[in-house]
Amino acid sequence: MQSHPEFQGCVVSCADCGIRFLTHPRNAGRRNLRCPFGCRQHHRRQRSCQRSTEYYQTAAGKTKKKRLNARRQAPPAAQPQPDGDPRGTSTGEPLPAAAELQREDAVFDEASVANSPMLPYVRMVVSLIEGVEFTCREVVHLLRQTLRQHRIGAGRGVDYLLGFLHRHPP
Repeated sequence: MQSHPEFQGCVVSCADCGIRFLTHPRNAGRRNLRCPFGCRQHHRRQRSCQRSTEYYQTAAGKTKKKRLNARRQAPPAAQPQPDGDPRGTSTGEPLPAAAELQREDAVFDEASVANSPMLPYVRMVVSLIEGVEFTCREVVHLLRQTLRQHRIGAGRGVDYLLGFLHRHPP
């Protein structure tokens, strides 16, 4: 925040857990925001459940629920899945080889980073700090570049090698 004082108003506290986080400048000063670390999704699920409960207590909702439950009584005929995939998610195309990056004891594959619910938040923070709009694809590329860099070790090369061998035995 010292290098970007114009974003001082963008630091807000979560309405649920109190964690401080950066928000977009258009949301600066709001007090009802929830953090992207789980509170936002939890609040959305709670409100959705509340709306659903309220709806199914009305006359129209009870009628619809009765119809849905009646339809659920008869199980559909089992259909064979293509390529022996029990989940039915096979498209017949081979999956692309995912690039895996290893950092300390964690493995980051590109698919999990690209599908992460934190990616839009990271994109917004990086865009705010750099002053340039980034796409999610560009942020994933930047993360891959960062994770590919070797650490700067203050020790000898032998110490680095022994540490690596302890973390990754043959």
